[in-house]
Amino acid sequence: MFVFCSKIVLSDVTERARFMLRIALLLSFSVNTYCHIADVDRLEHDIAKFLAMPRYTSSQKARARMGIRHALDAIGLQATTHAFIPDEEDDLGVNLHAIQRGPHYDSPNDKVVVLCANYDTEKDNPGVDDNGSGVAAVLETARAMSTLDRLYKRNHTIIYAFFDMKHKNLNHDLPVQCVLFHTMAGSHAFVEEVLLPYLMRVHATVTAVMVLDGVLHFDPFPATQSTPDGFEEVFPTAARELYEHNHMGGFIQLIARADRDDLLVKQFLAAYYRSATMTAVNSPFSPWLLLLRLPIDAVQSNEDLHRLHPYLFADHSSFIFHSTPDIDLPIIYLTDTLNRRGVLQYCSHCGGLYMLTKENLRFLTVVTDAIIRTVIQMSESEAYTVVDELYFDQSAR
Repeated sequence: MFVFCSKIVLSDVTERARFMLRIALLLSFSVNTYCHIADVDRLEHDIAKFLAMPRYTSSQKARARMGIRHALDAIGLQATTHAFIPDEEDDLGVNLHAIQRGPHYDSPNDKVVVLCANYDTEKDNPGVDDNGSGVAAVLETARAMSTLDRLYKRNHTIIYAFFDMKHKNLNHDLPVQCVLFHTMAGSHAFVEEVLLPYLMRVHATVTAVMVLDGVLHFDPFPATQSTPDGFEEVFPTAARELYEHNHMGGFIQLIARADRDDLLVKQFLAAYYRSATMTAVNSPFSPWLLLLRLPIDAVQSNEDLHRLHPYLFADHSSFIFHSTPDIDLPIIYLTDTLNRRGVLQYCSHCGGLYMLTKENLRFLTVVTDAIIRTVIQMSESEAYTVVDELYFDQSAR
C-alpha cells in the first residue's frame, strides 16, 4: 500500500478531486512489480505488433508508420508527415513527428525537448532491437507524458520524431564527411528542414535532444561486449570501467559531447540510476551506464574526426554537425551498442522476436523510465513530484 503524509489538508472539493485523481494515477503506474513508470506490456505489444518485421522497402516502412500513427492517435497526438529526397537520390524518405505543445509554444520563451528514434531497418533485419526498441520507448514516453499532462502543468514543448533512412548507406564505403552529413538522411532532413527553420522563425531554444538507437539488448555475461578499434585511446576511463565489468554487455551506453552536453548528461544520469536502483530492489538485476564524452571541441583535423567516427556513425551526428553553428542543440545518444553485443556480433540480422525476453524487457523499461523522468525534468513538468513519490512509496513497502 502507498504511504501518504497524514497532515495533508484538502481545503475544497477541487483539491479533494485532484488528490483522488493523483492516487488513481499513482496506482495506475504501480501495477507492475518492479516499480516501473513505463508499461512493459505496452512496450512489448508495440514491438511485437508493428516493429518486429523488416522495415526496408517502401511498403514495409509504410506499415510501420501506420502503427506509429495509430499509437499517437490513441493519446490525441497528430503525426505530421515530412517527406524528403536525399541528395542525388531518387528514393523518397518519410519522417514522422508529433508535438506536445507547452504554454510557450511558438514563442522565444519555449525550451523545446526532442525525443527521437529511427524506424527503418537494414534489409532482412527484423529490427526488434534496431530500432523497434527505440521507437517503442519514444511512444511509451509520449503516453506517459500525455497522462501526466492531464493533471500537472508542463512549461515546455516536447517533439517526438521518427526518422527514415538511417540505414540507407550504412554498408557503403563512404568518406567520413559523407557519412556524417548524408548517410543519416532522415535525421539530417529533420534537423535542416523542420527543426532549425522552426527555431529560427520563433527564436525558441532546445534544451534537450535524446536519440534512441537500440535500447533492449541486455547480456550481462563476461566477454559478451566488444568495442571499436582504438577505444582505449579515445575513452581510457570508459575502457577501464568496461574492463572492471569483465566486458559484460549489461549496460546502456550514453554518448555526449564533453562540456557542451554536461547539464543534460547530469539529468539523465540521475534519472537512470534512480530507475535502475528502484528496479533492482530485492533482485540481482543491476544494469549500469557507460558514459562516453566525445572531445568534439578538440577536433582539429580529418584524422581526429576519423578517430571519433565509430561514435558519430548514427543519427545524433545530424544534431551536432548542422548548417547553423550558432544554434547549439544539447544532445545525448543512447544505445545498447547494437551489433557489438552478444550474438548480434556474429549475426547482425538475428534481432527477432526471441529478443523479447523477461530480462531484455526489464532493461528496456529501466531505460524508458529514465527517459520519461528526464523529459519530465527538462520540460519543467510539475509531475516530477508524482514520480518521486511513486518511487519513494513503492520502495518503502
